[in-house]
Amino acid sequence: ENSMFQFGKLAIQSTVSTLGTVAIAAQAMTNILENLNGIAAIGIGIGLMIVVGQCLGAGRKDEAIYYIKKLSLVSEVVIIASCLIIFILTKPITMLAGMEPASAKLCFFMISFITIVKPVSWVLSFIPPYGMRAAGDVKFSMITSCCTMWLCRVALCVYLCRIWGFGPIAVWIGMFADWSIRAVIFSIRFHSRKWLNHHILG
Repeated sequence: ENSMFQFGKLAIQSTVSTLGTVAIAAQAMTNILENLNGIAAIGIGIGLMIVVGQCLGAGRKDEAIYYIKKLSLVSEVVIIASCLIIFILTKPITMLAGMEPASAKLCFFMISFITIVKPVSWVLSFIPPYGMRAAGDVKFSMITSCCTMWLCRVALCVYLCRIWGFGPIAVWIGMFADWSIRAVIFSIRFHSRKWLNHHILG
């Protein structure tokens, strides 16, 4: 799965590299800031894997469901706070980094877009799957993640950039489509409880 994601990043980066220095600089800074506003919630997701694993190891499936819901809610609060903090700091950061005005303006535009959309779909596309993977539902998560990444994050980005002439915002449109579709699929999977049917080796 990680290998597939690296190939996907390479395909996206090769597309962005054709857009000019302004777009490349803006995209590079935006990518760093977007990683920063998600790192705390990812930490919660990793911790959730341990909690769910312990609950299921003790045979307490109801507690596993409870903690996935609870930590998803905590992650939502953290994502909203992180996105707002990064949004506020974006202009000072671009100034300190000495970015060209055009690149800084484009970066701020993309971060504004991320700040609005990320809290809507990111948590459901990432946090419950951490818990479901801990329950042994790895294959479903891997196939879903790889399919949505290639169909949305990569294919949509390349299509919008190369066919319709979108700038680096195409990267984030693809990313948001990826997150949204994954959020729907993983929500359905979570509520179906099929992920609880795997046999976990002690």
